[in-house]
Amino acid sequence: MRQTAKLIFAIVLACGALAPLALAQTRPKLAVFDLELDDFSAGGPLAGESAAETERLARMSKLARELLAQSGLFEVIDASASENPEAKAHWLRKCNGCEAEAARALGADLVFLGFFRKISVMEQMLELRIRDARTGELVNLSHTDYRGETDESWRRALTWLIRHRLVEPERARREREGAR
Repeated sequence: MRQTAKLIFAIVLACGALAPLALAQTRPKLAVFDLELDDFSAGGPLAGESAAETERLARMSKLARELLAQSGLFEVIDASASENPEAKAHWLRKCNGCEAEAARALGADLVFLGFFRKISVMEQMLELRIRDARTGELVNLSHTDYRGETDESWRRALTWLIRHRLVEPERARREREGAR
């Protein structure tokens, strides 16, 4: 009797009757790389990243992983230990999509990359990118401007972008697909 029920379930699943339910229960694996700093401020490229900026980037990278995991939309893979040379050098933002290959090596379906662009102490921008790790196709590009170089300004920009430009739109998309 039990094997018959399993067989019927497998046939129904194969016919697609439960496909929306099966999709709703699977979460794509999202490789989340450390956030990077792209410093365009006067003297910034020459001086390099300060110790305070390095520490802030580490805190923001941790926060990004936490927010993405808490969303329940993804199985988050911490990609900070990647052996990819561009990832180790915090240069993924400039490698024209090579983060997809690095994420594939980690077994991910999608890859999350973000960077803070510093124009000056007061004028900054945050950009987040999500790519399909198999194809390299950019599936989400979000950015926001913010003012000030503080933990609070960076945290607010990161939290706002993840919530309003990634998590909420993705939940809405999945709900629309589940309703079909």
